[in-house]
Amino acid sequence: MVAGVLIRTAPQRSKEVYWKLKNMEGVANIVPVFGRYDLVLMIRALDIDAAGKLVAKIREIEGVGYTETLIAAPPPEAGG
Repeated sequence: MVAGVLIRTAPQRSKEVYWKLKNMEGVANIVPVFGRYDLVLMIRALDIDAAGKLVAKIREIEGVGYTETLIAAPPPEAGG
């Protein structure tokens, strides 16, 4: 399964958190952003339980203040 994780970091900690996440197993892509969130991740996991465990590890990283997880939905069917 694929999910997006939106992360808000503590002030001045986004660079540090970025590098801690960069090579974490299960993190497929990470992008720093401006706005309400500081980082956007795409994660890959076998199932929702594995995704939950990965997000729990992400939340344990010092400097991570808030996360919001978005589970990828199947694409819409054609013709409708």
